[in-house]
Amino acid sequence: MANTQATKQALLEHKVIPDVLPDTINLSYNLTLEWTNGKLDTPGKELANADTKEEPKVLLDPPSETLDNLVLMMVDPDLMTNNDTSFGQVRHWLITNLSCDSNGTLSHHSAAIRSPYVRPAPLPNYISPRPHRYVFILARGSDKIEVRPEDLREMQKVYAAAAQGKQGEMQDLKDRWGFNAWKLCEEKGLEVLAVNFMRVAGTLESSVANAGMMAQAVGDKVLGK
Repeated sequence: MANTQATKQALLEHKVIPDVLPDTINLSYNLTLEWTNGKLDTPGKELANADTKEEPKVLLDPPSETLDNLVLMMVDPDLMTNNDTSFGQVRHWLITNLSCDSNGTLSHHSAAIRSPYVRPAPLPNYISPRPHRYVFILARGSDKIEVRPEDLREMQKVYAAAAQGKQGEMQDLKDRWGFNAWKLCEEKGLEVLAVNFMRVAGTLESSVANAGMMAQAVGDKVLGK
């Protein structure tokens, strides 16, 4: 497992800093993600697309005290291009009001899931030969955090290509793009505690999933959902 200094260096090398987060962040913990057939324990590690389908288990270095008011985000800044400034970041996962016990395990029992986990689905390498960066951010607020649909809709207005969604319980791609993780941290007064990121390349199977999400977003937009 990398230490926090090595993690920040990897964030700089892969331009997660400054594309997603500023250089001013100071990491306090290491963040590890575990899937059934994959583990993200080294920042920048490339994982097989097929191994990241299900929601991962999230582990933090065991803290000296229970941590509350945690917010977990997973974003892809590379939808159409690296650091896509037209569509913004795609929000793959967003949970607020998590807790972390002394074993380093995140608790979901009192959490608010604003965006359920959606697996990586980049275009296949023969169409777009670039792994996407998927960035996991664990931040903490001074009190209970509420992320409202209107917060997310307002954020989308900055991005020219990001059609606004309703941000309801069921969220398609048009709801999830146009996100900005650091802007949310600033607006909600969140302190970034831990970051990790993986690189995932596309496959034929993931491109089918990508096309399905695009088609759903277009269809929902036409129907006004």
